[in-house]
Amino acid sequence: MDLVLTCTEHLGDSDVAQRDETLFSDPRVINNLLNDEVFSVPKCDYFKAVQSDVQPYMRKVVATWMLEVCEEQTCEDQLLPLAINVMDRFLCECPVRKQQLQLLGATCLLIASKIRCTRLLPVDLLCAYTDHSVTKQQILSWELLVLSKLQWNASAVTGFDYIDHVIERCEWGDENHLLRKHAHILVAICYTEPALIQTAPSVIAAACVSSAVRGLKLPTAEAASRDVCRMLNADPATIESLVCLIDGAVSKATPGVAEPMDAQTTKTVQGGYESPQYGQPETPTEVEKVYI
Repeated sequence: MDLVLTCTEHLGDSDVAQRDETLFSDPRVINNLLNDEVFSVPKCDYFKAVQSDVQPYMRKVVATWMLEVCEEQTCEDQLLPLAINVMDRFLCECPVRKQQLQLLGATCLLIASKIRCTRLLPVDLLCAYTDHSVTKQQILSWELLVLSKLQWNASAVTGFDYIDHVIERCEWGDENHLLRKHAHILVAICYTEPALIQTAPSVIAAACVSSAVRGLKLPTAEAASRDVCRMLNADPATIESLVCLIDGAVSKATPGVAEPMDAQTTKTVQGGYESPQYGQPETPTEVEKVYI
């Protein structure tokens, strides 16, 4: 007897997967993320323990360049957090020279795009974004180096992974349709901050959601912060201090962010956060030349 398999799912005009009620109602999902995230946090402050040539501001320059590349290529939001996490974990294992830092960043973008994206970033494109200061062969060689140093464990839990689970499980999650977008933007900004290298992904997510709720001036902002801390087992005092850091980073990245904008922009009329606006990604001056 011949069996025929058919698919009866209709996505309509959207090519985005629909909300999975089972996934967002099962408490084991968040519990598993919380249990697994300990393996994703860089194990040391590599600026003090491993790296002698790389300084925090250099890491900030390269991480911001990676953010600019992701924004210009309209990559999925989950790409950047994983790419920077891979870079941080590698820097805990292997000392590099500052001239090699952009090469490492480009390599981590390639690796993360293979894991988290539907469309990988071409190696030739990454070379072009470095102003051809690195070659295709160098990126491919460093891909093997990075993966070997990480024991081929390139996947990781990031702050991005918690956002949907928090928003979908709370009653206030649908009060503003921009909440998810703003939380993702804040997660990306957090991953460019050297001070947060060893901060747990759940703590980053909790602070970003709390900051986004306040930035959008939701009426349930205070209750939302309590809900997030309870759901992710986060310390409220720690979250408050991190929210202040996030707000400061956003102020530097987007001057005048609190000014009301037209409703058609990415901001709301109440004032909120918008994606940092950058020009064409350029090769960081401190890491322009690469030597193997």
